Amino acid sequence: MSEELENTLLNAELGETETPLHLDRSSELKLACYRMYSLAKKRIDILTYDLEPRILSEREIEQALKEFIRQSRHTEVRILVFDTTMLQKVDHRLVALAQAFPSYVSIRVLAKDFQQIPYSFHLVDDSGLIYRTNHSELESLVSFNSKLKVREYRKEFNEMWEHSRVASELRSLSI
Repeated sequence: MSEELENTLLNAELGETETPLHLDRSSELKLACYRMYSLAKKRIDILTYDLEPRILSEREIEQALKEFIRQSRHTEVRILVFDTTMLQKVDHRLVALAQAFPSYVSIRVLAKDFQQIPYSFHLVDDSGLIYRTNHSELESLVSFNSKLKVREYRKEFNEMWEHSRVASELRSLSI
């Protein structure tokens, strides 16, 4: 990652930074997620195929999300996954976070009707957007100030959320 891109990401502000960024490396995407999650105040919604372990199961991402949910009792992280098969076989930091903070972090499985969707996205508050046209590719559009698109995708996310099921297979078993 270039120093210029790194500085741009580290200095970006939600609702203020106008220039969208095109990223195609996992290190860039990790930093974009970290920065955006670190700036969140109310809500983070994530539509992802399998919780993207090479990006979202990083300690820095986990820390940013922990700090986010500890800000207020009104914060919320909603995660929609296509499939939990792989998640049941690995230790993923966000699954552990959902198990530790179930009032703040929810993971649901996308309904069959929506399983053909090729894209994925992260919505942060009212203006942050990380969008991948193909969830199996790293190419991403990152925008810290995309209110209209976030509103559009959040409406779609809410509909998918309504028709999804709780990922009960990922809940922790307490004895």
